[in-house]
Amino acid sequence: MKRSLALCAAGILALSALTGCTSSADEAPSNAPSTEGTSASATTQAPSAESETPTAAVDTSNVIATKEFTVPGHKDDKVTVGIQSLKVEGKTMTLQYVLTPDFASASDSAAISIYDMFGNSSPRTTLVDRENLKEYSVISDVGRTWAADSVRTSTANHEPVIWWGVYAAPEDGNESFDIRVIDSMAEFTDVPVTR
Repeated sequence: MKRSLALCAAGILALSALTGCTSSADEAPSNAPSTEGTSASATTQAPSAESETPTAAVDTSNVIATKEFTVPGHKDDKVTVGIQSLKVEGKTMTLQYVLTPDFASASDSAAISIYDMFGNSSPRTTLVDRENLKEYSVISDVGRTWAADSVRTSTANHEPVIWWGVYAAPEDGNESFDIRVIDSMAEFTDVPVTR
């Protein structure tokens, strides 16, 4: 009888070890854009060899302004940024922009992550409200950021990919913001807010 109980307990332990656990911490916010083939988990991460190239085509028809920057630390690698939207829904506001890498240091078929495009860093895109002297940063909480996963979201060289981030809705009913994507590039000015 004791042997049967011991075998039963061992079987339960083995079964529980095999089934594993999942966590809702890896789920994207319910209002975050979804890009097939990309991950929507936190942007606080280290480089990974598991970068995935999106399988869905990126719609660039809604780009309202573009600028180019040189990748920090890589003078021959450039990235074109196309601001796509700044949309308020309830208590949050979502920004999307299209990133197109033009890396002289990589082949056309090379997978380039958003992390690579920002010089081995995650984007820290800021919305600037000069009239009310305020800046808005992506919503975050202890190791969790409401933005595209910059390591796992990647594309082929010269092909576009979407970055998205979720911010608090404007406190002052703003009709537009200036957007600072990266310090080395001029800001996008007067980007309209849609509701």
